[in-house]
Amino acid sequence: MNKLRAYFNNFFWLFLTYLSAPFFYCLIFLLARRSLKGEGGRKNIPLKILVIQTAKIGDLVCTTPVFRGIKKKFPSSYLAVLATSRNKDILKNNPRVDELILIDDYPKIWDKLKLFSKLKKEKYDWTFAMLPDSFNNIIAFWSLVPNRAATIHKYSGETAALTSFFNNHRLEYKRHAPLMKHYLDLLKFIGIEKPSEEKEIFILPEEEKKASDFLKAQNLDSHDLLIGISVTSGVKIKEWEPSRFAVLADKLIEEKNAKIIFVGSADDRPKIEKVQKMMQESSVNAAGFFKLYELPALLQKLELFISVDNGPLHMADAVGVLVVDIVGPIDTNELYPLNERSKIIKRDIDCAPCSFMFQPPLFCKEGHFKCLKEITPEEVFEAAVKLIEV
Repeated sequence: MNKLRAYFNNFFWLFLTYLSAPFFYCLIFLLARRSLKGEGGRKNIPLKILVIQTAKIGDLVCTTPVFRGIKKKFPSSYLAVLATSRNKDILKNNPRVDELILIDDYPKIWDKLKLFSKLKKEKYDWTFAMLPDSFNNIIAFWSLVPNRAATIHKYSGETAALTSFFNNHRLEYKRHAPLMKHYLDLLKFIGIEKPSEEKEIFILPEEEKKASDFLKAQNLDSHDLLIGISVTSGVKIKEWEPSRFAVLADKLIEEKNAKIIFVGSADDRPKIEKVQKMMQESSVNAAGFFKLYELPALLQKLELFISVDNGPLHMADAVGVLVVDIVGPIDTNELYPLNERSKIIKRDIDCAPCSFMFQPPLFCKEGHFKCLKEITPEEVFEAAVKLIEV
């Protein structure tokens, strides 16, 4: 039913947009001319820019260099971000973002018309749609934004391809290319060349205190070897077996006297508890204790973070923590930790990689999951030891 509803919504907006296109193009042309003449108060006013990023947590973390690049080039510009309620906390403390708009606040067709009306009143000069998505492609067009830059991707589907033409600046994302570099290359349309790729997450003093208080309550401190582990992913095909995490955690505790802290959301608690029941040693389950914007304060206190490919891994990388990334089916050319000392664990087998940006598989087509099953706890342990002993 959900797929049928999504198909209907996509078809509805595709049909309506093509039907209304001549009218919208005329309005955009007229408004652009008025702006050039200074009518409506737009001449010599700082740029207003909207970045549309409705992808997952890791993608939003990897979009933070875009915000810095914009503000560095245009410090007086007004920067708004259209994101999802699930990921909004990533930007809670980000001083570069002037306004956060949540697409979830506009769920129905009538609500989306209200969103277009709101954005039109703001008179944005530029939009950047990061995700090649059919609805994201038309947001700027319906909002009468004159400069509309967007990602296109040949594997994104027919409706996304048909709606991409309503953006007057398009940049193709090619498989195997670094995602963050692609995001930053979109800024070339506005004259921003070679901005820094460093990810950014901002931590407030009260969040630091909460993390410190949590560690104190667990009888842990900065002198302990604190290693964080995340066992879940938004795409289940990326997940390593719980029994292997249990063996790995026990080995780190027994041989390196590590203190293991499992992190995640409240929804991850059952899976973490399953791992803990398989363990011989004691560990800490912090899942659900920290909100998403508070989690970086805990992550930055870790010596090392071990995880499958997920959002917290990129958050840990953003706050400067070394990571061991158990990638499984992921194409590591596309998304990877920026710290060169971090370690990527993968298997070079015939069918891998099979999970790509904007096109993750829902199941193993070969049915054997070798890319993950052939990665042993001992191998991950050795990689972790090399990092913590440097």
